[in-house]
Amino acid sequence: MEKRFGVISADGHCRLMHLPFDLWTKRLPRKFRDNGPRVVHKPDGTRQWGVEGRPWSGVGWRGVGREGVNCYARAGVEEEPEPGIFRASDARYRCEDMDRDGVDAELVNGPYEQLLEIKDPDLRVACVRAVNDWARELYEASDGRFIMLLPLPCQTPEEAVAELLRVADFGFPTGVIFDWVGAPEPVLHQMWEPVWAAAAETGLPINFHANPRGGSRQLGVGVSGLEARNQSLMRVANFPMGPMAELMSAVVFSGICDRHPGVRFVLEEAGVGWVPFLFWRFDQEYDWGGPSSRVFKPDILLSEQPTEFVKRQVFFTFEVEEESGFRRLPEVGLDNFLWASDFPGMDSPWPDSKDMGHVPAEAALGKEALKQLVFENAMRLYKIPVTLPQAQALT
Repeated sequence: MEKRFGVISADGHCRLMHLPFDLWTKRLPRKFRDNGPRVVHKPDGTRQWGVEGRPWSGVGWRGVGREGVNCYARAGVEEEPEPGIFRASDARYRCEDMDRDGVDAELVNGPYEQLLEIKDPDLRVACVRAVNDWARELYEASDGRFIMLLPLPCQTPEEAVAELLRVADFGFPTGVIFDWVGAPEPVLHQMWEPVWAAAAETGLPINFHANPRGGSRQLGVGVSGLEARNQSLMRVANFPMGPMAELMSAVVFSGICDRHPGVRFVLEEAGVGWVPFLFWRFDQEYDWGGPSSRVFKPDILLSEQPTEFVKRQVFFTFEVEEESGFRRLPEVGLDNFLWASDFPGMDSPWPDSKDMGHVPAEAALGKEALKQLVFENAMRLYKIPVTLPQAQALT
């Protein structure tokens, strides 16, 4: 990757609705192709992703009912510049859009969210493998700028470990996505220990992306007979603090980070303002009452204070946040925070990320700290190779 802008986005997306129509039809083994994912053109002219003979997703923001409320629409840019070619999943167009935003490279979440809906376990694993093989092509075609974070099949630890070890041999800088919402058991369950061990062994960061569906039952999620009370709005407004705080607690207090000191967890779209408070609270609650009369005596003793594991092994991405949210970050450590554009999400600041996302951080922390948050931390965590522009390299 060539450093021209000094900016890496640590959380973008390439969702199912934007994928190339032939992604699976040309990559799946022949035995899976009849039931594999494909786009169906309906008589009314609409297009529909299907899998295993059933509807799966609309095509494009238009196909999922969000034609006018996304970052492409606000910028006046067509998401499908050529028939069947979407900007989000095409290396050339994606790089053009990075240039619009002053971004050198993006760490892009692959289409993990709906893969768990594939019922045939062998087909599900084959579909994930096809996505990850395609990711290598994107990396090469974009000169190292389009860096897909690779989905894992997360219905069993065996299939997750097998794919994690396979992609670790790809030889390009990346991490893996663990679908913590769709997984059959929570991340602190002992069944996932082989996954964390494999991640520690390979050095691939484990990414947990924020998802309102992982939210609290206090908002009425799953409660029958409850009248509509703006619950969707509540869930979106409340996240990511609730679910992300729970994940941060799980990987530290359950001892995952202690047992696997080489593993790195990235909480994507987490924000920053709440992190210093919870960071402070971790040690306070862990030790409350003193060694002889702990109020919350842990059933798993940690070898260090909880905050030490956060500083060493837990990372957070942020997009647009108020200036005051950044002021306490030095208490945790600036190394743990990475800027992201969330492109092409509905509420992404693209193509105005510098004004919307960078200015508040710089105002609170200064120019040198901003460089660390928007470039150096992601480069270091994901081991992204960087070259200087030729003219700059010669000076």
